[in-house]
Amino acid sequence: MALLATLAVLLLLYVTITWLGRDGVRQALVEAGLTADEAQQFLLVNTTAPLVLGIAYAVSAWAVSRRRRWGLWTGVVSTVVLALVLLSTMLTAGGVTVVALLLLVLSVGAAASLVARTTRDWLATRRA
Repeated sequence: MALLATLAVLLLLYVTITWLGRDGVRQALVEAGLTADEAQQFLLVNTTAPLVLGIAYAVSAWAVSRRRRWGLWTGVVSTVVLALVLLSTMLTAGGVTVVALLLLVLSVGAAASLVARTTRDWLATRRA
């Protein structure tokens, strides 16, 4: 659950920082050669996926803490999606950032802990 919550916080923090600094990011993208419309679309695309995944991680962390089995599967699907997005970004960009590597390691760790037998057994027991 802690890894899910950590991933939720990191992704939502990324979206918040990007959104608050969107004018500076937009201007940097325009200076890098994009048109204003392309820069706006780039910002929208690069904040939508982390926002959706951050919310999914937060809901999953809440559900797992309440021992809801669907929270486990929500978390597993979210971690697989994030890992695939990060891997494809790393391959197409031709490099790895520290943040992307951190998110990849956390998502793999979260997926491994969610599918572990101990987690499934813990979810199967009901609170007294």
